Amino acid sequence: MEFVCKIEMTTNIMKKYFAQMFATILLGALFVSCSSKQTVNTPSNTENLPTPSKESTLTQASTSTITPATFTLTPTIEPTSTPSPLPATLERATIKAFGPVCGSTNIYGSEISPGGKWVAVICQSENGTEDSPLEIISTDHSKNWKMYYRDFFKGNSGYDHHDSLIPYRWSKDGRFLYAFSGARLSGCCWVGGRNTLLVRLNLETGEQVEFLNATDYTFLFDFIISDSDNYLIFAPLTNQSNDLIIWDLQTGKTRTITLQFEYPIDLYYAIISPNEEKIIVQLFKFYDADRDFKLDAIALIDLKTHEQKVLISGLSLKEEELYPVRWLDNSQVLLNTVAPDYRDYPAYSAEEWIININTGELVKSEKP
Repeated sequence: MEFVCKIEMTTNIMKKYFAQMFATILLGALFVSCSSKQTVNTPSNTENLPTPSKESTLTQASTSTITPATFTLTPTIEPTSTPSPLPATLERATIKAFGPVCGSTNIYGSEISPGGKWVAVICQSENGTEDSPLEIISTDHSKNWKMYYRDFFKGNSGYDHHDSLIPYRWSKDGRFLYAFSGARLSGCCWVGGRNTLLVRLNLETGEQVEFLNATDYTFLFDFIISDSDNYLIFAPLTNQSNDLIIWDLQTGKTRTITLQFEYPIDLYYAIISPNEEKIIVQLFKFYDADRDFKLDAIALIDLKTHEQKVLISGLSLKEEELYPVRWLDNSQVLLNTVAPDYRDYPAYSAEEWIININTGELVKSEKP
């Protein structure tokens, strides 16, 4: 199936990843002018993507080992004899509380790490240039790192101050910050392909490791990282768009699962089971009459055996949509009738359901 046109996707990307990061007002300012960038048709060339050999069956996985590109940043260290006190709440974790950041540059937004040791700030147009670095500062002011989009940019048409790295997640062990950059395309009607860059920062050393790079727009990708930080799962948007690639971040090995579903998957709301052996994804069907994709089904993929099955289908009507929320255990998954981006809006009446992946039983959840 051909992707006939592109989607105005930046708002949805930001809503999901920034839901707990930035205020809504700051988010709007970041990407309000993204549509001014020329629509790009995504080629199928995948030279820059780690490409493990494709497996021939669902039960036989091919593997390869890939080494992420590494970029070491020289730190700016500003030790202080008296560490700054950590504000008690996120609302108090403002730029003023931690002293000067970004120089005199405006900021798009800021986020404090779960352990309260780091603050990440997106700086707008540093020193009047087109660079909008992501600055990461320790709350005791002893370390200061900057991540520049320019250091990873491989395109030919240039970039501007709207292109920056954005915090995705802090690792559970407190060692790393994963940051991504979203694609800036305009149009309608596609599934997947929202990101152009994924980089990991070592918070103690400043080392920056590039995992996925599509800044030349030869391919675009969606991804999720398991809660343990052991696995990176991504789906490149290529002519072979029915692949799911699992990258073991501990060993560097990858496995490719060839998907057998009738319709393409989308990893945007995908969730991984607690034992990291299964993943719940959504399937989207293309409707010629609407010239658009619509949610059709909820499906299960076993990451070990590569078994695949549709759990729920026929979700194309708006009132029948279901979105994965979280795994309750290794066999039960909580679903919601409203996408996470809109659940806090009073206009939407959300219902919760629980599905048993073994029996297929779907029951309405009674909220406490």
